Amino acid sequence: MPPARTPARTPARTPATATTQTVAQVNQTVLLEVLRRHGTLSRQQLAAESGLSTATVHRLVEVLRTEGLVEVESVRAPSSGGRPPQLIRYNARAQTVLAVAVRPRRILGVVTDLEGVVLHEAEHHWEFADRGPLGADGPREVAAEELTEPLLALVDGLRAWAGRNAGAPRALVVGVPGVVRDRTGLVEFAPALQWPGLRLGVLLQERYGVPVAVESNVNLVALAVQQAEAPSGVRDLAAVVVGIEVGAGIVLDGRLHRGRLGAAGALGHLMSGRAALDRPLGRTGDTQARIGDHAVDRRITEAGLTVSGSPAERVAELFRLGREGHPAASRLIGELTDDLALLVANLSTVLAPELIALGGRLFWESGGELPAAIEPRLQGRVPVVPRLVVVHSTTTELVGAATAAVRLADGATFITR
Repeated sequence: MPPARTPARTPARTPATATTQTVAQVNQTVLLEVLRRHGTLSRQQLAAESGLSTATVHRLVEVLRTEGLVEVESVRAPSSGGRPPQLIRYNARAQTVLAVAVRPRRILGVVTDLEGVVLHEAEHHWEFADRGPLGADGPREVAAEELTEPLLALVDGLRAWAGRNAGAPRALVVGVPGVVRDRTGLVEFAPALQWPGLRLGVLLQERYGVPVAVESNVNLVALAVQQAEAPSGVRDLAAVVVGIEVGAGIVLDGRLHRGRLGAAGALGHLMSGRAALDRPLGRTGDTQARIGDHAVDRRITEAGLTVSGSPAERVAELFRLGREGHPAASRLIGELTDDLALLVANLSTVLAPELIALGGRLFWESGGELPAAIEPRLQGRVPVVPRLVVVHSTTTELVGAATAAVRLADGATFITR
């Protein structure tokens, strides 16, 4: 009789723990944030404000000074007895970061110092390959080089400028109008660019050799709004952008919320009624089919309105006609306002954010009419009515990208998890 087989043992999994290097990076980030908030501090004050031991502060200050991220002032602080303490200050000019926002037919980029002050700007207009409308077979295949060549050219230019004028870049953050699935920077799909899946983060990391993050543009808008609102204590907010796609960047308890596979905030796929259950729209989504940029263009035409010009000019003309009392324009504006109010109401009911920032040409071209018209529709219909503000999303994306790049440069590994 053959001997009984001993079942193969599954190797025990080693629990994930923070490495010494990771702890040091986090602690360095804490010190830099304290110095940003307070200006100059002594080592003893740094220890008190950060909660770190004096010995840890002494050691990390020397590391940061070697890297040029802090400076020790020659003038000492007044003494309360004994030797006057040295003052430490944050050196925002030590190095630079690169922030880029990729838009349909336009790429914007900036070089900033380590406090996010813009030192140089660049813009590149480009035409992505026309691969025809999306159908059952999807877009035609295209080489990664064809997709990324304009982006790489812009980043090369920013990097060269920084090296000549302000110090080598320490980090790079790129925003894209699509879903970024994981921390390798996998852009699963960017419909506005007709991009298929692309491991953009890996490509950029290999090319430039600095810490790189790829993020959805709408998440970068949320980060920028968070940065602006943090001093007033806002920790729960959403940034809603209504464009070719409809999405939201969500910040909960001060942290960016991505959800499973980075899919949180895909508001274009919210279903507005039972009919949506029988109407599969692939990547378009029910709400996006009503208020996305292409849908608004279609609805303007279906309303019989004679407007011309660019998409933004057509929307501006719609609101001008509405202000003049044009019946069809007024009716369509009312319908769009209802659709947007439903979107904001559903988001408010689920998340209860303190603030919702609204971006997209519908909001920009309404002359402030839409937020003012949405708020009364929410009163008495949602538990807590959020504060509504309008942001220019393209500009704000760059601010968010610069904010994320500075954090990445500081080694804040915990911030984007």
